Amino acid sequence: MTSDLYRKLAEGISAATRLPLIAVPLFLVVGAGAAGGRGVLWALLCLALTSGLSLVYLLYLTRAGKVRDPRRISRAERVRPLWVVAVLHAGAFLVVTLLGAPAPLRAVLLSYALATLLFALLTPYAKLSLHTAGVSGTAVCLAYVFGPWGALAVFLVPPVWWSRSFLKRHTPPELLLGVLVGGCGTWASFALIG
Repeated sequence: MTSDLYRKLAEGISAATRLPLIAVPLFLVVGAGAAGGRGVLWALLCLALTSGLSLVYLLYLTRAGKVRDPRRISRAERVRPLWVVAVLHAGAFLVVTLLGAPAPLRAVLLSYALATLLFALLTPYAKLSLHTAGVSGTAVCLAYVFGPWGALAVFLVPPVWWSRSFLKRHTPPELLLGVLVGGCGTWASFALIG
C-alpha cells in the first residue's frame, strides 16, 4: 500500500469512529436487545436528548466562531463543550430513568455522562483520545449486553488506535488513557445499573 492509501484508510477509520457516529448504532442495538421495538423507541429518545442536542450545540459553537473546525476541535476549544455534553448526558439519564427506560440504555447513558465528565476534567492536562474511549466503551457495553458475541467489538480498538496514531493525532499514552476512560467508565456504569 502506498502512503496515500494508508492515509485514506486511517482517515476513513477515524471518521467512522467519531463518538456521535458510534452512539447511533450502539443505542439502537442495545435498545433492540433490551426491549425489542419498544427499546428502539427508547434508544431514539436517548439519541435525541444526547447526540441530537450535542450536534445542535456544536452547530451553534461553529456558527458563533467559538469552534473553528468541528471535525478537529482543539484542546483549548474542547473543555466547555465537554461540560455541556456531560450535562446533556446526565440530564438524559435522569429523564429516561424517571420515565422507566430499560436498564441497559440507562447504563449506556450513564457511561457517556461519566466518560464525558472525565474528558472535561482531564482535557486541560492531557489530550486523551475520544476515539479510543468510544470504541473501548462500546466494546464493554456490547459485552455486557450480548455476552461473548458483543465482546468481539474489542477488535475495533486496534484499528482505531492505529488510525489515530498514524494520523499523528495522539501519542500512545493519550490513546491508552482514552481506552481506560471509555472502558472503565462503561464498566462502572453497568456495574452500578446492573
